[in-house]
Amino acid sequence: MEPGEALTEALRAHHPAAAATLSPLGQRVWFPRGVPAQAAEAAGCAVNATIGQITDGRGGALPLPQLEALAGPLPAKELFLYAAQGGRPDLRDAWADRLRPLGGRVSRPVVTCGLTHALSLCAELFAGPGTPVLLPYPAWGNYAFMFGVRQGAQVRRYPVLREDGGGLDLAALDAALQALPGPGVLVLNHPSNPIGYAPALGDAAAVVEVIRRAPHPLVVICDDAYAGMVWEPGLQVDSLFHALSALDPARVLAVKVDGATKELFFFGARIGFLTFGCEGPAARALEDKAMGLARASVSCAPSAPQAMILRALADPGLAAEQARLRGVIAGRYRALKAALAAHGVPFWPFNAAFFALVPVVGDPQVARRALLAEGVGVVAVEPADALRISYASLVEADMERLAAALAPHARRG
Repeated sequence: MEPGEALTEALRAHHPAAAATLSPLGQRVWFPRGVPAQAAEAAGCAVNATIGQITDGRGGALPLPQLEALAGPLPAKELFLYAAQGGRPDLRDAWADRLRPLGGRVSRPVVTCGLTHALSLCAELFAGPGTPVLLPYPAWGNYAFMFGVRQGAQVRRYPVLREDGGGLDLAALDAALQALPGPGVLVLNHPSNPIGYAPALGDAAAVVEVIRRAPHPLVVICDDAYAGMVWEPGLQVDSLFHALSALDPARVLAVKVDGATKELFFFGARIGFLTFGCEGPAARALEDKAMGLARASVSCAPSAPQAMILRALADPGLAAEQARLRGVIAGRYRALKAALAAHGVPFWPFNAAFFALVPVVGDPQVARRALLAEGVGVVAVEPADALRISYASLVEADMERLAAALAPHARRG
C-alpha cells in the first residue's frame, strides 16, 4: 500500500468525514521521508551532513555579518537556518495551547506561509474537479480562484446576510447544504471580508445546528483571519470551529485557518496556521498530508518570523497590547459609522473585522476610479455592486473626507 493510501485508510477508521471528503490529490499525498525528515532525525548527531545549509559544523548558523547585525536579540540559529517542516514544534504547540481551552477537538497546527497558503492547502486536500464548494456571498475573491480556477471545484454561492438586514441568512445556508449531491466543502468567514460582519450569538449557534443537519459528509473551513475582532456587544467572538469540531466525525470535519497576520498585527510575517478538528491518528494523518503538500510547494515557512511570534506569545503583556490595538480599530469603526450616517451614505450591516461595504450606483469600478481622481482609494466589489472600505487603515480624522467623497456615488433605497 502506498503511504498516502495508508494515511487515507487511517482516516477511514478514525474520521470517516475526513476520508469521505478528500480530493483525489488529498487521498494520494503524504509527507515524504526525504532530506528534511532525515535531517530532523540526525539533528543530534555530532557529525551531521544531511541538509544543504552552511553551519558552523556544530548545528549553529554562519550568517553574513551584514545580516547578523540586523538580527537584534534573537539567536542567529533561530533566524538563519531552515525551520522544521510544518513549522517549529514549540510554536505549533504554543498556538495549539491558545486554542484548546476554547473546546472541541484540536490537532497540532501546521505552520503555513500566510493564511492564503493554509486555505490553498485546504483546497488541494478537499476540493478536486467537480467537488461542490459552498462559498459565502459576498466573499474574498481569492476563494473562487483557489477552489474553482486552481482546483476545478464546482463553486456554489450562499448569501451571508438576509435582505432585510436581520442577521445571517440561515435559511439560505440550510438550502445550500441540503442541495449538495454528496460530500462537499463549506467555507465560513466570521468576522468576514469584505462585509465586515460577525454573527450574533444566537445566529452563530444556529449555524452549527444547520451544519449538523447537513445530509452528506462535509468539510467546514473556518477562515478566522479576523478572529476576536468584533466591535459590538452580543456578537460571537470565538471561532465556530470549536463547536463544529465537536460534531460527529462521521459527518463533519472542521478546519481552522488563522494566523499572526491580523491576530498579532504582524502583516509582513506571512505566518499562518492550519488546524484540524480532530485528534489522535486522524489528526496525525491530516497533518502528514498537509505537510506533504507544503513540501511540494513552499517547503517550510520562514524561520525569523516564527522565532519572533513564539517570543511574543510568551510575553505576559501581549494580551494587553492586542487589546490596545483592537481598541484603535474599534474607534475607527465608530468614527466611520458616524461619518457615513452624517452624510446619508447607506452601507451593508457591519460590526467587525476591518471592512464596510457601501452599495453604489452603476459599475463600482467607475465609482472607484472617480474616487481615485479625488485622492481616495477604495476597492470595487463587483458582484455586490459595492465599494469596500478598509477603515482599519485610516485615522479617524480621515473618515469625514471619505464619507463626503462616497456620498455622490452611494445607492440609496
